[in-house]
Amino acid sequence: MRRPFLRFVAVAIAAVSLTAGVEPAFSGDEPTAMVVLDGSGSMWARLPPDNRAKIDIIREKLGGLLAQPNSTRLGLVSFGHRRRGDCNDVELIAAPDSPRQAVLDPIAKLNPRGPGPLTAALKVAMTAIGQSRPAQILFIGDGADNCQQDTCAVASNLAKTYPGVAVQVIGIGIPDKERPRMACIAEATGGHFYDITDSNGLTAAIGEAAQLAILSPGETLSQGANPADGKPTAPPPPAGASLRASAALVDAGPLLTVPLKWRIFKEGEKTPVTEAEGHDITAKLPAGGYEVEAELGSLTARQDITIADGDKQSIIVPFNAAHLRARVSTGKGGAPSQTAVLTLALGDKPVTIASNGQIDLFLAPATYTLTAADGAARSSQTLQLAAGDDKPLDISLGTGRVELSAAATDGAIIQDVLFAVAADDPESPDGRREVARSRSPNASFTLPEGTYYVSARSRSGDVRKRIAVGAGQTVTETLALVLVPLKVSALVAGAPAKADQNIFYRVDRIDGDRTGITRAMGPDLTLDLSPGHYRITASLAVSHISATKEFEVVAGKPANAVIDIAAGEVNFSPPSGESAIVGDIFWEVSDASGMPTWRATGTQATALLAPGRYTVRCEARGKHGQASFEVRAGESQKIEIGPG
Repeated sequence: MRRPFLRFVAVAIAAVSLTAGVEPAFSGDEPTAMVVLDGSGSMWARLPPDNRAKIDIIREKLGGLLAQPNSTRLGLVSFGHRRRGDCNDVELIAAPDSPRQAVLDPIAKLNPRGPGPLTAALKVAMTAIGQSRPAQILFIGDGADNCQQDTCAVASNLAKTYPGVAVQVIGIGIPDKERPRMACIAEATGGHFYDITDSNGLTAAIGEAAQLAILSPGETLSQGANPADGKPTAPPPPAGASLRASAALVDAGPLLTVPLKWRIFKEGEKTPVTEAEGHDITAKLPAGGYEVEAELGSLTARQDITIADGDKQSIIVPFNAAHLRARVSTGKGGAPSQTAVLTLALGDKPVTIASNGQIDLFLAPATYTLTAADGAARSSQTLQLAAGDDKPLDISLGTGRVELSAAATDGAIIQDVLFAVAADDPESPDGRREVARSRSPNASFTLPEGTYYVSARSRSGDVRKRIAVGAGQTVTETLALVLVPLKVSALVAGAPAKADQNIFYRVDRIDGDRTGITRAMGPDLTLDLSPGHYRITASLAVSHISATKEFEVVAGKPANAVIDIAAGEVNFSPPSGESAIVGDIFWEVSDASGMPTWRATGTQATALLAPGRYTVRCEARGKHGQASFEVRAGESQKIEIGPG
């Protein structure tokens, strides 16, 4: 059964390359396997928790497994093991028909030192296998090809040229950006990808991958099936062991080949008599009662057994669980999206959240909700998982990527910029709805395929563009942001505005997408605007007077805009000699319609008023006064009136 991605622990694998003089092997009844072992210098790096070099762990585990007798014809390819800095350093060390010792001895002596031409190594291994079937490749390494080769394209072509050769890929500590370039090898050829991060995981992954490719080729999750009825049978214990325990999702289900944690307890005791990691456990046990415990992620299964003297037992421990493998891609059949987030929930409680676009989980039977999100794209579905289900899901969100930057007229990338992405929405007031925004100077958005309106805004200038995004497509745009300096000032009653007059400015764009640009208060305003037509309003907030001017900003032409607020100045005071008598006076001015427009308190007061006819009323110590007057733009006048 093909499993495109099986994530366990990280052991990186090396690829193989085509070299002159390599002869294809002939078809035969015996299975054929090639080991491709990374010999690049980074294989000396140490892994937690044992703090041992990767290559040392591989030598010990792989050497022990390959020393076991079996009928598989075995060969060896390595790369980067002879010369530093040489991307041609790929060697067919042992052809598939070589004696087993011709493989074991070089592995024990391998001295990693050079680069990682794994794609070339993959070609060499495939060529060495030729038409021999069945055949597999075990590929172990710690990084993607760094010799400028398109590994995924090569793997796809090799799968067509050499059909039926699965590559089991073990990747050790692979960075997120490199992981797809490793996983695609297994996906293209029908193998498994093991993503390893520590020594325990590396040991377990080598054990399982070697079982699949070399020791028991052809077995998968359904290994151990009885050819008579299709039901699995428990493999017998090896020589010297009294028990072999395997596991399955359910009774009569296929045997599991994923790494499990095993413990065997003496009946009634809490300390295990033995424990191990792997797809099964074997032990030599004295006669007595025991409890066998298997742990798979958050699931635990137990089974009681009784061992008699001289007894040899094989058991299958059922988990009564389901297996879910889900991945998110930009389009149907595409590579997994490394930016997608998968959330699996049971009711309102999250079970797991994966940020790399894929999950591989064993779960208790239940109804789950699986939500996939990638940027502005989102999909949700309900999953009913029953015991024994092995459910693969490929979720296609139909997304593309938009990468935006903004450049000034001199070509320099603008750092202080706000990008926004909007989509058509008939229910929104302006017919569009913002779906994403970013302040990064190199913004990247994941969006469902469709048509969008992108904008870049810096200071008070902006630029907008309509773009189309297809599934799996990356659209890259550098938006040219042209900014023109504009200084705005105001005249009040014919004189430049003063700081204490609290001029309120409002600037709106009136062509294209009509938007508000800015609002500010002060005697003047300095802006950088994109070319276009604008409406500028200046208001005297206290006096309710305003003036508006439409202005065109032209590229390459810095400009000044002066807003003339037509007003007249009026000074109010009581008649000469009465100030000390009346004290503070309440003043109120109303326009011709009787609407109050200005108020003040004091012996004297000064008002700025728009041209027109007004009435002033004053009040002090219960006495009132009133007078009518007219204001003309730019004129100043004094009105003496007191309470009568």
